[in-house]
Amino acid sequence: MTGTVTVTIQLFAIYRELLGQSEMTARIDADQSVADLFGQILGQRTTPKLREATLFAVNEEYVPADTPLKDGDRVAFIPPVSGG
Repeated sequence: MTGTVTVTIQLFAIYRELLGQSEMTARIDADQSVADLFGQILGQRTTPKLREATLFAVNEEYVPADTPLKDGDRVAFIPPVSGG
């Protein structure tokens, strides 16, 4: 598939703090996965351990990192949560 798609990204906890917003829109290549998008948006700002522990959701359902994205998808990056 070629072209681009537009997705909405929801950011929680540390990711919201790192980017200073809770939601953003991105235009990406149509063949990109959730993990590709995460790498573009937050890859340089996180540690490998944090990246490995992040969960992904598309349209409010947890999905594997290699899930391809479609136009209009709502993507959530969910970092690990510590209790205390």
